Amino acid sequence: MLRMTLIFGALALTASPVATAPLAAQDATGDEDDVIFLTPNSVPRRAPTGPDAAPSPPDSETPRQRPDAPAGPRSRGAPPSVLVILAHPDDEITIAPVLARIMREGGSVTLAFATSGDVGPGVSGMEPGAELAALREDEARCSAFALGLPEPLFWQFGDGQLASMARAPDSRARQLGAKIAALIGELRPEVVMTWGPDGGYGHADHRMVSNLVTEAVQAMDTSRPELLYPAFPADEGTPEQFAGWAKTHPSLVTDRIRYEFADLEATRIAIDCHQSQFGAEERAVLPDLLHRGVWQGQVHFRLAFPASE
Repeated sequence: MLRMTLIFGALALTASPVATAPLAAQDATGDEDDVIFLTPNSVPRRAPTGPDAAPSPPDSETPRQRPDAPAGPRSRGAPPSVLVILAHPDDEITIAPVLARIMREGGSVTLAFATSGDVGPGVSGMEPGAELAALREDEARCSAFALGLPEPLFWQFGDGQLASMARAPDSRARQLGAKIAALIGELRPEVVMTWGPDGGYGHADHRMVSNLVTEAVQAMDTSRPELLYPAFPADEGTPEQFAGWAKTHPSLVTDRIRYEFADLEATRIAIDCHQSQFGAEERAVLPDLLHRGVWQGQVHFRLAFPASE
């Protein structure tokens, strides 16, 4: 029996193989009216997600239009500017199809990593340290290129040390928080994406990055960007490989952003870049596992600070 290990940052999940058919274009595409556009200050409308998609939640769980939001989704001529701040190279895979779509439609995405993953050898057999960090930065550049993104920013804080930094007397966490706030102030993005407070599956580095990004955004005035956390909806159909991931109740999911076949193919190439983290068999299976078992045609997000009604 084939065994596979899925690794995000320092996470390792071991599970039996998942049978998946080759991706078909209709799995991730639809009529023009079905396309969802990411729009600051508005909730995209839901759309069907192909033959393998789970049914939409009942109307009582439908995300509501925010009171101050413009009507309808963003026009094709006005894609958003997005800043993505994550902990480790390969964390971007959790939202990769959306990043590819934004870039494909003419938006902008800046990707920043707090660490370079220098203590996460994955399947590489390498020792932790500078050589591993350099390799993982190269893999992140490869992934970003596959998704159409510019070269990422690497802040090179200690992998696996972000939570402990918060307790240090001189607190390097404050330095990281200052970098985050400065970058948001410099770029003035419409949307910021980062890990939610759960860190996906509880990873301490993810949680610290989430905390610092959230602190930076909540301290801003009313011109603050929208802050989106990836959301993994509670669903009985979630693959066992992701059983340890924190789930979000459907009533809290505010954004369901659909991707197209081209975005999924870009994601497949991006995953293949992270060869230190995934074996060849894992890289072959993971795109289908995420597409059919987790995303199902649309990536889910939760708005950190919904507008008051």
